[in-house]
Amino acid sequence: MSTEDLIQQLTSDLQPVRRLRPLAVRVAGWFVIALASLGLVMILMGVRRELGDAADRADFAIEAALLIVTALSAAVGALMVSIPGADLGKLARSLPIVVGTTTIVWALGDLLVASATGAPTGRLTFAWHCVYKTASVAAIPSVALFMMVKRAAPLHAARAGFLAILATAAVGVLGANIICPNDRPLHMLLWHAAPLMLFAGLGAGLGTWLLRWRPDDPSSRSGDQPPAPH
Repeated sequence: MSTEDLIQQLTSDLQPVRRLRPLAVRVAGWFVIALASLGLVMILMGVRRELGDAADRADFAIEAALLIVTALSAAVGALMVSIPGADLGKLARSLPIVVGTTTIVWALGDLLVASATGAPTGRLTFAWHCVYKTASVAAIPSVALFMMVKRAAPLHAARAGFLAILATAAVGVLGANIICPNDRPLHMLLWHAAPLMLFAGLGAGLGTWLLRWRPDDPSSRSGDQPPAPH
């Protein structure tokens, strides 16, 4: 077999590819989807009556800011880790985990301060409905981000899944904070903040299952050509 025949045989089944859109464009597109999902669930479930007063409180605003930073940084990390050879850098690798952990520590701090000062901490209740609110907000952004990651070539599937679900869970927890009227520290820690890392841990398992890149599997082959890392 001649060299030309071999090349023809190897390339006969190749499909045309396109380059991935710039990272900033993909992150912005995902964030628009996340905001749309948040708005839709807020319309369907309603928002807490005292949302205006809650938004004026420093603790609510700081936690919201932490969740937004967690969502954006984790989405950036998930999309970057799906590109072979892309250099995440120490900041991109650590920021989502650091900020996400800070969100939980912040909620724990609120509980400890309330306990120390005699302020109401709330009762230990079974509040799966708040986890349901988080999951409802996060569902559509999760599917969208997984599809975006899948279109590249995620060699680190567990890490990509962890970061993708951490990003979407952060948006979900933000939605639960806006919808749920119970802002007692114990409730906020157990049923709002803590599920953030629980969902992210499940995301690592989902990533291993759904995002593992197989070169011989057309469904896991990138429809776009990853840009060369800088």
